[in-house]
Amino acid sequence: MSRGLWLFGLSGSGKTYISKKIAKKRKKSFIIDGDEVRKNLSYDLGYNISDRIKQNKRVLGLAKIVISNGYYPIISSVYLDPKIFIEAKKNKIKVINVIAPPSKTNKKLVNKKNIVGKHIKQPKINCKIFKNFRKKKFTKI
Repeated sequence: MSRGLWLFGLSGSGKTYISKKIAKKRKKSFIIDGDEVRKNLSYDLGYNISDRIKQNKRVLGLAKIVISNGYYPIISSVYLDPKIFIEAKKNKIKVINVIAPPSKTNKKLVNKKNIVGKHIKQPKINCKIFKNFRKKKFTKI
């Protein structure tokens, strides 16, 4: 059984939506939102690849603290580095790539040129993919 969950994907793909739904069903859950971490902890970082990797390391560190305190971290981020993915798997954190078709993305973000992470090429990571997630039930995570 997993000790945490890491959702990654472009802005507006539904990561926060899924996180909140799962948190309601999962006891002792703790949401670690990448945007909140960036605002409150990683405000010194930019959006290039090396800064995104540093952000991933910080988020993983927070997740380890959450796990050590008996909680279930539910993480969401735009980017996930392959090395951090491996480290997350070692810590039994389940990783899911959230992909939503353009019609399902946040209406405010459709056709915007500067969506956070749009210019970043996501690395190939062998993990579960959520498509059409609004039809899924999250009771087994």
